[in-house]
Amino acid sequence: MTRKAVSVYMAATCAMVIVSPGRLVCGIVFALELCLLMVLGILFRALMKKIKLDKLLDVLTLCFVVYFTLLFKQFLILLMPEIALQMSFVLFLPSISTFTTVFLMDESGISLSENLRANLPSTLLFAGYMLLISLVRDVFGYGTLTLPAYGRHFELVLFNSDKVSVMPFLATIPGALMLTSLTLAAYLWFERKFHIMYKAGVN
Repeated sequence: MTRKAVSVYMAATCAMVIVSPGRLVCGIVFALELCLLMVLGILFRALMKKIKLDKLLDVLTLCFVVYFTLLFKQFLILLMPEIALQMSFVLFLPSISTFTTVFLMDESGISLSENLRANLPSTLLFAGYMLLISLVRDVFGYGTLTLPAYGRHFELVLFNSDKVSVMPFLATIPGALMLTSLTLAAYLWFERKFHIMYKAGVN
């Protein structure tokens, strides 16, 4: 991904973290959806170019992303209906971020395998970020650990978070906003430092 694409993807991921339920099982669903959308989106665009549908590529990509998200939600309803109901429209946020990001990718002059190798690391990084924030909110906000299970989700109670007044705050939207703001600020700080070091090395 280009720097602009990474920045857009990071901002979109932070927005998803804020509005998503603070449960690890929801983070796992999001991470899986992010990775599938990116991989299948790249493969779909390569296929459309192969069959000479370049002029309709943007429209077809939009249709593919939306229909895949609908299909993903239907599978989630079959496997874990409670989680599908809990996540609701939030499941469509990864499709918006993926559709926006693919237009910022530099696909010119590279093969399909090179395209996958160039974009998958960033996707896996953001999926890991989703898992980490969801884990923190689940464990410290609710005092539980939730994992996917067929037909439901498994919940392990670790401790009573109500006994520590600051803990439940992490499970709320303001708590998620605070976590993502701190993370985004740290990311921008490191990105600026590395960019300065890179320019100094080049010059």
